[in-house]
Amino acid sequence: MMSAALAPHLTTAGKVQDVSPPLTPTPTLTLRQRLRTQTAIAHERIERVPLLVALASGSIDLQRYTQYLRRMQVFHRALDDALRCQLPPGYLHAGLNQSAALDRDLAALNTPSGHLPAALAQATRALVGSHAAAWGVLYVLEGARLGSQVLLKRNANNAIVRQADTYVRGEAGATGRSWQAFCAALESGVTPAEIGILLAAAEQTFELLRHWLNASHD
Repeated sequence: MMSAALAPHLTTAGKVQDVSPPLTPTPTLTLRQRLRTQTAIAHERIERVPLLVALASGSIDLQRYTQYLRRMQVFHRALDDALRCQLPPGYLHAGLNQSAALDRDLAALNTPSGHLPAALAQATRALVGSHAAAWGVLYVLEGARLGSQVLLKRNANNAIVRQADTYVRGEAGATGRSWQAFCAALESGVTPAEIGILLAAAEQTFELLRHWLNASHD
């Protein structure tokens, strides 16, 4: 016997008619959205690093700020060396040298540069093994430049940070435009076959930086 629920869905020929709603196509994520999703957990972890928590509070002291600058200077120096041979042709900020900005900040605080351990140099070289991997690393670095504008505002009244803020200040008001230009270059500079490598490199860069910032010694 035909159920009452099925009866309204029969055609005149006695066959069951498919009345289920049409499937809605799954929206295609942009590469930037995929990167944000892939690195979300790693991003949250790095934001809990004590040095970054202190800087984000707006009240970081001289000792911790100096330690932060030294750690970032060494990290950027390692990445500068690793990226030199793999910098993607479409990268629009190829002349940007963030380790130089950090050098100026350390000089302003009369603090010497940190030591680059062989293990960190080796890890960054292994990380940047192709143009696709370099795009993943650069996504993290360019995103950090964008985020530094928030840190700059939170430390507007911190005399220690304002004394040596070349790195944190970056391009100041032009940073947002530079980020949009970078994202456009990223979207057009990577082939579908390279996306997996890029995503992995971005996630690994966050993790490498987190471990370096959490290291127990300079």
